[in-house]
Amino acid sequence: SWDRNTEPDLKGYHLYRGSEGGPFSRIGGLVETPSASDRSIESGKQYRYAVSAVDQLGNESALSARVEVTPP
Repeated sequence: SWDRNTEPDLKGYHLYRGSEGGPFSRIGGLVETPSASDRSIESGKQYRYAVSAVDQLGNESALSARVEVTPP
């Protein structure tokens, strides 16, 4: 989960994932709430996540700060 964008023209968010030092790729479709689950990951592999905000016109923000996780 992440902090909600408070802009009045917010349409939703895109979630991005990178793994093992590779580039970020968008996963899933537009998310309307500030949370998401990623069920297609492997145990013991390192992943990085970031989100962007999308407005009603389809303009997308820069990616957020990255978060790194390694599932057990």
